[in-house]
Amino acid sequence: MKNKKIIITGVSCSGKTTLGKKLAKTLGSPHVDLDDLHFLPDWVEKEPKQFINDVNVALGPLESWVVSGNYNSLMKDTIWQDASTIIWLNYPFGLVIHRFLMRTYRRVFLKEKCCGENYETLGRVFSSESIFIWILKTYSMRKRRMNEWRKGIFSNKKWVELTTPKQANALIKKYSI
Repeated sequence: MKNKKIIITGVSCSGKTTLGKKLAKTLGSPHVDLDDLHFLPDWVEKEPKQFINDVNVALGPLESWVVSGNYNSLMKDTIWQDASTIIWLNYPFGLVIHRFLMRTYRRVFLKEKCCGENYETLGRVFSSESIFIWILKTYSMRKRRMNEWRKGIFSNKKWVELTTPKQANALIKKYSI
């Protein structure tokens, strides 16, 4: 689908990457996961300027794309400006925690690769950099920010707010027709 530029955002563990991959495949558009561009091996984070540059280089020549990920403060002046549609996974806290537990199991015990070339470990899950702690710290703040952006600086974008996985599946089916 030409000139369709979609950002999928939501709290950590809401399923942004999974939805992004499915939607991109359905639309026949490239998919970019921001976590894959943000993290170097051994969980080293790129410098903000390098990260923004890498995202712009990856998306620059494309007429359409699906981007999954947050980094909203870094991306609001770049890809958020170019996006035609924002899909917000605004899922309940309990569902996010359930997904965190399932994802952590797959990543730690089944050795599923994530965020570029990195792997989760039990030590990381229980460290001060734990995604669980991150979810607790950012869940409410992200909801507030998305509501503010939808009504304010990004009110000119098409917003699709999904509150259940069933709605996400229906969205995929809608675009596959």
